[in-house]
Amino acid sequence: MAEAVEEVVGQPQQGSILKDLFSGAAIWKLIPSKDIVKVRLQTTTEYKGALDCATQIFKNEGGSAFYKGTLTPLLGIGACVSIQFGAFNYARRAFEARNAAAQGKSAQQIANSPQPLAYWQYYASGAFAGISNTVLSSPIEHIRIRLQTQPHGAGKLYHGPLDCIGKLSCSPSLLRGLYRGTSVTFLREAQAYGFWFLSFEYMMQSDAKRNGIT
Repeated sequence: MAEAVEEVVGQPQQGSILKDLFSGAAIWKLIPSKDIVKVRLQTTTEYKGALDCATQIFKNEGGSAFYKGTLTPLLGIGACVSIQFGAFNYARRAFEARNAAAQGKSAQQIANSPQPLAYWQYYASGAFAGISNTVLSSPIEHIRIRLQTQPHGAGKLYHGPLDCIGKLSCSPSLLRGLYRGTSVTFLREAQAYGFWFLSFEYMMQSDAKRNGIT
């Protein structure tokens, strides 16, 4: 059953990236108001708590301030989802081919078996998905946080996402500016998606065995 679900996910389907874009955008639309409060609390000590932070943001910067920095994630989250599942399925199929060669079977026979991969291979495939996703998610998060924490009014540093991208890319370079902090993001994403996909496979296969589904 788990493999059947993965086959559907893994097959290229027309409009799948567009679906990811809209589903990701729908999720992100629910987050912004809480996200900027979290970021402000993590980067400054001028607020007494979450409620005080939200109140001061609204009072000093207006309601639109809660949506600062959301355009870039809104446009990029769909692409991130596509990269995650695309990279996972690429790694999974590579492991299936490796297992098939080791067992003297065809890749299709391995793919159709109850457990085509060892659990560590599912974790490794998920980690690969997280690392691949970092190439896009790291600069997206960096831009969002920069826009959410910049001074309000005349002292603002960036005039939107594109201006922020341009200035960060030149300060002092693309890798040391826009991609600053990516090494930590690599570690976070690799572990997070490794455990995410591992947990998904474990629960799907456990449920399939419990219900006698092969």
